[in-house]
Amino acid sequence: MLTTHDLSYRYGAGAPEFAFPDLSVEAGEGALLLGPSGSGKSTWLHLLAGILSPLTGRVELDGTVYGSLRSGDLDRFRGRNIGLVLQRAYFVEALNVAENLALARKMAGLPPDRAFLLSVLESLGIGRYAQRKPRELSVGEQQRVTIARALVNRPKLILADEPTSALDDPNAHRVSQLLRERAAELGAALVVVTHDGRLRTDFSRIVAIEPLTTQNI
Repeated sequence: MLTTHDLSYRYGAGAPEFAFPDLSVEAGEGALLLGPSGSGKSTWLHLLAGILSPLTGRVELDGTVYGSLRSGDLDRFRGRNIGLVLQRAYFVEALNVAENLALARKMAGLPPDRAFLLSVLESLGIGRYAQRKPRELSVGEQQRVTIARALVNRPKLILADEPTSALDDPNAHRVSQLLRERAAELGAALVVVTHDGRLRTDFSRIVAIEPLTTQNI
């Protein structure tokens, strides 16, 4: 499903080079990329998302090497195939929860599919908040809406950037479980990038990242 080969990146001439190990994650599987600040884990996630273009190597999702796509084609591919769960929740505050999810589908060129949208919210235990504004929700509830938005386009790849760093232990493991369950249900590859060592016990596949180097463990 998701494969990478010989990935590296450099932020400008003379900057140190980040080199990343080859990665392969099948449909319904999950991988935890674990490392401290400065190790390049966010850079790796941005390469996997197609937000950054690699210095060397390639990223392939379900047969498509999307780093070679033109800007508009890449945006459409990302919108339809990659779900992003960001550390901080970003919403259009004028819209309610359901409208924010519908907007995500619209931006990917997909029809509204309100029934599926509501079913995603229900599966995350937040269906009753569909008509609420994001600011009316707790931090944990907003994080679930962020996950719902990442899932609403039925992505083939789910990328989560520090999804549990602002949560207490019970909610951290709950969010981790939700991500893994939803990925399995959708048949999506899941990659979680974090410094949160609490998640070690939740994943059988762990890649430890050290500053300016990476290695599998």
